[in-house]
This record gives sequence, structure tokens and C-alpha cells, in this order.
Amino acid sequence: MAKVSAIPENLFAYAEACTRGAEQFQQWVSTYLTVALRDGERSGVVPPSSLDSSGAKWIAAAFYTDRDVATVGRAFQEAGGPAAGGPAAGVPANPVSASEQAVNAAFQRLQTQYAQQSHSAEAGAALARRMEQGGGLGPILAELGRHADDPHFAAGFYNQLDDERIRRLMSDPTGIKALVSAFAGGAVSGETADRVTRQLGWDQPGILPGPPLPWKPLFPWEGHHDGVPPDDQIAFLKALLANRTAASQFAYHLDDPELLRIKGTYGARASGLGMLLDQIHATHPSWPGGAKAPTDADLSWELRGANALPYPSVAPQGVGLDGKPYSRDELAVLSWVELHRDTILREARRWNIDPRAIVGAIAWEALKNKDRWWQDIRDGLPARPPLDYHLSAGPGKVHIDTEIVKQIEAEGYLPRQGEDGRRAILRTSDGSIRYIAAILGAYSKVTEQNPDNEPIRNNVPLLVNLYQGSDLNRWRNWLNTHPGAPYDPGNRMGKWAVSPEGQRLLDDSLRLWDQD
Repeated sequence: MAKVSAIPENLFAYAEACTRGAEQFQQWVSTYLTVALRDGERSGVVPPSSLDSSGAKWIAAAFYTDRDVATVGRAFQEAGGPAAGGPAAGVPANPVSASEQAVNAAFQRLQTQYAQQSHSAEAGAALARRMEQGGGLGPILAELGRHADDPHFAAGFYNQLDDERIRRLMSDPTGIKALVSAFAGGAVSGETADRVTRQLGWDQPGILPGPPLPWKPLFPWEGHHDGVPPDDQIAFLKALLANRTAASQFAYHLDDPELLRIKGTYGARASGLGMLLDQIHATHPSWPGGAKAPTDADLSWELRGANALPYPSVAPQGVGLDGKPYSRDELAVLSWVELHRDTILREARRWNIDPRAIVGAIAWEALKNKDRWWQDIRDGLPARPPLDYHLSAGPGKVHIDTEIVKQIEAEGYLPRQGEDGRRAILRTSDGSIRYIAAILGAYSKVTEQNPDNEPIRNNVPLLVNLYQGSDLNRWRNWLNTHPGAPYDPGNRMGKWAVSPEGQRLLDDSLRLWDQD
């Protein structure tokens, strides 16, 4: 019987990257190409186009192919089980081996399961389209109620709805039951989850939350909110808490801006929402396990959401494993890293680099690269974006329009983006981590193109030194003119990574993956 092997994590990463590309292509077609062709058709310059049907077929085929690639990875996991001991940090995930017959059987079983789930999701989407056609809400709720325990039907339904229809359904017990079911099944899209948070008043589309102001605004943003009434919010949160899987999935969708808004909006309220939200947060798979922090940290603007987090698991009372206390700022950074550890480790494995290099880039920027001039004139208020903060976005302060980001896109490490698209990605924590890891992976690959050079994939000080002050062409030139020569990190980020302070934090950050 033939044996076959694969690395499931690589298949998942490939499928995820291709799916993101298909989504970006779909957005480009709908936003630009379709509009241009329609204008041409109306003017009589071009004949009517079959773009809608053809484009839909191409994009659907791409999505199905990406899903099949991920399904092969899951089939290997089912047939062969995870690698013994799991993959080590900083090295690729280990291959899984199984008989070809067992993998094929698992693949067919999963395909059948997905077909059933897809049928349910399409039925839910069809019901949502009926709701868009108008008419009374009663028949829609009656049909939804009959399928409320089917998470794929419920997810297909909610993934089709706009903000206003989601708001209406979140004020109805049947709508709440179906929404919780959809989250429990793990099939709610990120866009739909964002729509839900908007109805709870925790998010505003398209912008990051403003930093804390030294004065009370005349019109607080929550005063403009016209979403779900507080009593219905409480009903939804209680229903989530009654289903821990649903609560965990919901919490996993929350990004740092939403955490900050939640704290600012509900932290001091006596309505009971604050207590419910604390319980929701605790269901997050990576929620830090330490005590509640008594004071705010003074981090740079891009990591200000870390103030909402408790102490990290490696220092649950503010003291490290070596018995020495951490500063409040360092604790907040470690908590942020713990919250995002899955994404950090996934991207580190994808590019075969030490995850501490990703942590180092983010931690140094938050701890050491604050806008001190602005902070001084504000008399110690928490750090906020500098006047030129629009040039960079998100953790690690990846600059939006620099040579290095253009190079990694041009050389195929990440999909090409326009400035607006890149900014939108980098404003999210996952997006910033993805870019940082790709930049570090690109430096590593360039280094290995000459066999005289020592690999740098696990050389954290050198990786972060390059991250702070180089680009691919400059690094290639240095390597070509110094074949086989060692490179000593000399900028501030590189020196911090070799200092006792930096090494301690980075080593403890690596231990966060051993907490489960």
C-alpha cells in the first residue's frame, strides 16, 4: 500500500493566501472593471459584456480549488494524525505520513460533509435574499427558527445580510439564537463579525479608533450609535456565554481597535455589560491568563489596545519566570503577543523564521519608538499617533509606501497592493504580522541565495536590524560585496534584541506557546 506525505500547515497557508488573492480579485472586478465596462456599454463604445457570469465562474472555481487544497491538509491530519510532539518554533512544521487509501477516504468523507454544509449555507443565503426583497419579517423569522440549530444555514443567512438587517434580527430572540448558532459553527465571515460588532457600538467601518483625548469631546462617538438597544445587547451576550464555542469564535474575531472601544465604552458602566464582556473576552483561545492590570501602559500608539488586556500567562502577577518584575509596558506587550500568538506562529512557520523576530519588531516599536515630543507636551497622557502616523500603520509600524514593502510584493512574497489596499491590511493586527513575517522571510531567502552566507532565519538580532533599516536591494549589495562576512547588528532595534532586557522579553514571549 503506497505511502504519501504532506505538511498540512503549508497546505493551509497556501490555500489561505490564494483565497485572499481571489477575494482581492473579486473586489477589483466589482469596484473598477465592472464599473468601467458598464460605462462603456452605456456609451455604446463596447458591446454588452458577459463579465458578470464569467467572472463569477472564475472566482468560484478559485475558491473551490483553495478549499480543496485545505481539505487535502485536513485529510492528512485525519488519516495520519499530527506529527509527534508538534512542530518546533522557528522550523517548518513536520510532515504527516499516511497510506494513500486512508488519505483518499478521509478526503472523500470531508468533501461529502462540505457539500452538505454548502447546501445548508446556500439555503440560508436564499432566505436572506428573500428578506432583501421586502415584505414582513414574520415569515423570515419563522423559517429561520426552523433552521436556527443548523450553524451552516444560519451562517449562510447572516453572511448575506447588511448592517441594518443584522440590527433588526439582533433585537429578536430567534435572530439571536440563529446568530449564536452561526458563530458556534465557525462559519461566520470576518465581514459579518465586524457588522455584528458595529451593531454593539464597538466598531466603525473604515477607521481606527481615535486615541484618548485630554478633553471630553462634545459629541462622544457612542452617542451617535443607533444600533441594538442595551437590553438586546445583554440578551445576545448572555446567549453567547451559554455556548462557549460560540463565545470563543466571537471573541476571536475581535481586533485591537474593538477591544479598545469596548473598554472605553463599557468599562465604567453599571449596566452589567462590562461584566458580560469580561466573561466573553475570557473565552478567547489566546486570552492572557494573568491578573487584571491596575494601571494603563504607556505604549506607542499602534499597540494602545494592549491596555485592555490582563497580565500575560508568563507573568500572571507581573513577575517573570526568573522572579524579577516586568515594567507595566513590557507586561502589556507580552499580553498583546499572547493574544496574537496563533497568527505570529503561523506566519513564522510559513516563512521558516524564529517567531521572536516578529515579536522583536513589534515590541521594540511599541516600547522604544514612542513619539516622545508629543507625549511631553501632553504631560504624560498615553502615547498617541505622531503627526506623520499615516505613513505607517499597525503593530511594528510597517511603512505603507517604502521600498521594502514594494519589493516583497513585486518579488511575489505577498500579493501586490495599491497604497489604500496596503493601508487597510496593515491597520489590522493580522495584516501587520503577515507583512512583518514576509519581510523577515524575504531577507532570509536573499541571504541563502549565496551559499557562502550563513542562514539568518533564527538570527533574531540580525533580522530585526534589517527590518528597521534596510531593503532587499541594499542587503543584496552588502552580501555581494562582503561574501561570507559576519554582519554585526548596529541599529537600535538590533542592539535592543541582544541586550539583557530585550533577550529576556523575547525568550519569555517564546514561552507563551508552551502555556496550553
